Amino acid sequence: MRKALGISIFFIILLIVVGLFVYSYTQLTIRLNDITFHSIDFEPLSWSTLMKLGLNTLSGNWFDVIFDLIREINLNFIFELSNNGLLPVYIPDLYYDLLINNVSVGNGYSKINTTLNPGQTKKIILFQNIQKNNLSPVVDSILLTQGEIDVTVKGTLYFKLLVFDISLPFESSKQISIYDEIKKTIFN
Repeated sequence: MRKALGISIFFIILLIVVGLFVYSYTQLTIRLNDITFHSIDFEPLSWSTLMKLGLNTLSGNWFDVIFDLIREINLNFIFELSNNGLLPVYIPDLYYDLLINNVSVGNGYSKINTTLNPGQTKKIILFQNIQKNNLSPVVDSILLTQGEIDVTVKGTLYFKLLVFDISLPFESSKQISIYDEIKKTIFN
């Protein structure tokens, strides 16, 4: 009888601990807090690039002038991770797809390797490189919105719960003016 009672108490305690872990992991939140420009890498000047620049300048097509100069845009994504649970949570990885104006322009992966204590919020900065050829499908929509772009990050945050790999899907958006950011970068 005592042995059965001891086993029952052990399993009840085990269920409570597992329940607290599960509750803590369900209380994780992730959101895209901010996007900042890291840098813009420009095309090397060649005769063909200079010709394109000259023709677009003469036609008054300033967006194409700027777009012809850019080779890639480097951004910093500032994510905010919060643990509103009761136990510490270990987060090893983050995978995401990047959409601009609902068009996929790339994806990202980062090893986060961080532990969030109960009630703690951490900012994680991830570097994202976007190649010019990935931006081509969204150029028209950027022109239509006069440089306002909607950046959406859809991804999965992975974490371990005991021996199980568990995923937490997330989606976060931020609107920025690409014209303002490019002007700031060029004039600074």
